[in-house]
Amino acid sequence: MAGQSWWGATQWAAYLAHQEQPIKGASKLALSDLASGADETLSGHAYAALMLEDPMLALRLLKTANQRLPRRMARDITTPLGVVLALGTQALREQIAGAPEVAAENTGFMACEACSSFAARIAYAWGGLHHDLDSGELAMAALLANAGELELWAIAPELPQRAKDELRSGRASRSEAAQRQACGFAFLDVTLLLIEAWNLPQLIRQLIRGDDGLRARLARLAVNTARHLGNGGDDPALPDDLREAAKLTGATVAQVVAALPTIDAEMKNGLLRLLETPVTPPQSL
Repeated sequence: MAGQSWWGATQWAAYLAHQEQPIKGASKLALSDLASGADETLSGHAYAALMLEDPMLALRLLKTANQRLPRRMARDITTPLGVVLALGTQALREQIAGAPEVAAENTGFMACEACSSFAARIAYAWGGLHHDLDSGELAMAALLANAGELELWAIAPELPQRAKDELRSGRASRSEAAQRQACGFAFLDVTLLLIEAWNLPQLIRQLIRGDDGLRARLARLAVNTARHLGNGGDDPALPDDLREAAKLTGATVAQVVAALPTIDAEMKNGLLRLLETPVTPPQSL
């Protein structure tokens, strides 16, 4: 966008905070399939599952629920199902029907959304391995962890594309470094500023920001694992991801791998073989 080349995270967040979130056309198609719905409870779970497929829809609905409810109640809406129950299915249908659609040719946006959805499903699955965690909260945090990047893909796609090109060039070895080098700021900073601007629940902000708490670490790990799996089952970071997930959940690495959603048996077996590969100790000089 012309004229915004000097903008940093603060300026972009201030601008994006007033933009409308577009959703996927597939979400509107899914709405028509749910319109005939069964009872309210089943519909609520079905709508919650729909949100996991469309992070911008989840963000749009969470914002709406937060605006409609008293602040003391809105701060407790931290799961997809909680959003559905707070809004009611009728208001939710109206939000979906009236939302603008993202252009299907915006492949960068679609890829970022797919990765966010995958991260949410990993977080939900791994949260279920630990008796003391709320899987819905972890899923929501993972789903919205890249909200700033998604907003940029939707409104100013040249910026995240520039960061993507920087990473592919080899001039940066990590996504955040590529963003800072190409755009002058990290997209996570935009995400956190937007959450503040929209007065979203502080728990969501804490989980996305990442601290030393178990929930925040597991949510962030799910986001990283989804990105690494997107590079292929042989990504060198995956063994550490999976071992860390086992440590955080108290499960075995085999259980952690088995819980990974939407991954076929062949890839899961490959991950288990990768975990069995011994670490080569550094050679003495």
